[in-house]
Amino acid sequence: KKKKVLSTSKIAKFKEKHDRTGVIYLSTIPPFMRVHKLRSILSEYGEVLRIYLTPEDKAITRKRQKYRGNRRTNYTDGWVEFANKKVARRVALTLNATAIGGKKRHYYSQDMWNMKYLRKFKWHHLTERIAYESNVRQQKIRNEMSQAQKETKFYLDKAEQSKALENMKKKRSKKGSSVGSVASDKILRAFRQRSAMQK
Repeated sequence: KKKKVLSTSKIAKFKEKHDRTGVIYLSTIPPFMRVHKLRSILSEYGEVLRIYLTPEDKAITRKRQKYRGNRRTNYTDGWVEFANKKVARRVALTLNATAIGGKKRHYYSQDMWNMKYLRKFKWHHLTERIAYESNVRQQKIRNEMSQAQKETKFYLDKAEQSKALENMKKKRSKKGSSVGSVASDKILRAFRQRSAMQK
């Protein structure tokens, strides 16, 4: 299939739309708040495009699920992209360090917003960062696996050497006892008895 070539006007329109976007960073996410809930709340202030939330460490999740039985997903921080950077800046300035609010019985009503507008920050900066961190994490895992394999090989080699030495000692011990027995028999058989002297 032939790739469609974008016209100059479409490229210019896309660039203008892209330059108009703004991103805010949330340093904390209310406990177990999901993407659709966050979108629902922030969409009241302006058009929200994309949202990315960082899941908590898997080890912490397993521990929480084991001891508390809570299987819901928890997030540590996140990024929200608004269609208009002016709106994003205004949202961050207005909501930061304030309670989420709503009805008193609302689950998140007492939680506080912790957000900051990221000046000159675009969504592709976030995707590049995530890709970089993923590569670093994968490389770290590969290095740890390689080190573990080396340590295992070293241990197995040492075990084989120890086993071979033990077998050699056993063989030498058996050979030594056999040679000693034969030598002892030869010595006994080599003794010549004198004839009895007559008076």
